[in-house]
Amino acid sequence: MQSDLRSFLAGAGARGLVSRPDGAVSLMEIPERMEAAGREGKIFLAEQVEGFEAPLVYNLLGSQELLALALGCGREDAIRRFIAAGENLIEPVLVENAPVQERVFLGDEADVSRLPLIVHSKKDAGRYISAGLVVAKDPDTGIQNVSFNRMQLKGARKLGIRMMPSNHLGMMQQKYEERNRPMQVAVVLGNHPCELIAASSSPRYGVDEFTLASGLRGEALEMTKCKTVDLAVPARAEIVIEGEVLPRVREAEGPFGDFMGYYVPVMENHVVRVTAVTMREGAIFQTMKAGSEEDSRLLGLSREAAVLKAVEAMGAKVRALSLSPMIFNCAISIEQRFEGEAKNVILAAMGAYPWLKVC
Repeated sequence: MQSDLRSFLAGAGARGLVSRPDGAVSLMEIPERMEAAGREGKIFLAEQVEGFEAPLVYNLLGSQELLALALGCGREDAIRRFIAAGENLIEPVLVENAPVQERVFLGDEADVSRLPLIVHSKKDAGRYISAGLVVAKDPDTGIQNVSFNRMQLKGARKLGIRMMPSNHLGMMQQKYEERNRPMQVAVVLGNHPCELIAASSSPRYGVDEFTLASGLRGEALEMTKCKTVDLAVPARAEIVIEGEVLPRVREAEGPFGDFMGYYVPVMENHVVRVTAVTMREGAIFQTMKAGSEEDSRLLGLSREAAVLKAVEAMGAKVRALSLSPMIFNCAISIEQRFEGEAKNVILAAMGAYPWLKVC
């Protein structure tokens, strides 16, 4: 059986890395409970959420130990494990009778508000999906793209979605909009960490992030066709929301507490019309806090890999490298070979990673 969120939780639980509150918790108290677990470097799993059927999980990658567990490597080997996977992409395989489609809700039954979306920050505009992997397909090449995009709950079958013109999903949507066509999307929730890492990695346009997820696993990721949109999603994910981004439609979205500790202001963003919701029996809803340790590790790993490759290309002997806990700052330890080499390493790092402010 291919590894999935449930098997990862079992492995983390066996190591004492899962925090489970006693009894039911309300949506209002979940953010504080999440932060407490995050400070301990543990996964937060609320098995009973008041008023909702689905459990809620948070902080899958909130520590170096959890990251290493997800990648099946030592704590110091995660960056090189990522580099090796990027150099050995594997095409996913399609399967039928996927667990993520054990329950199928169509039409008015596809009610996203039944899921335990939470208000993450005090001034957020409402309840948000923050850990959903948004899958879409280029209309010219048919190649899928996978990305993280925040989504505001606007109604039972309506979501606001943030996408920027410079990002791959925004570039795809522009192609559809120029043709006055809706862009089909699938929002995948409750993923194994390998899929999360791949979706946050930002490879070049035209690379399907699920091929990187397969590379990280060392085997082809099992995928299945959606019910109402022409897309493929991980077969052992927990929940999939199917729908379409409407062309030439914008609505106010935000504010939202973003990863640098500031609120993104209200802006006009795109709208998703939900066409179906599929899920596993006993599906687990996954959430993520912008700016958390987990968020920084997800954003940081692929960028650490870029910096490491650039620094080693100039011959430096790197002992350790980290962009944690804030991805604008980098610490590099080298075995210095000559006076002034550290300056060269810093220049190489700055050139490889445009967001870098301090090294």
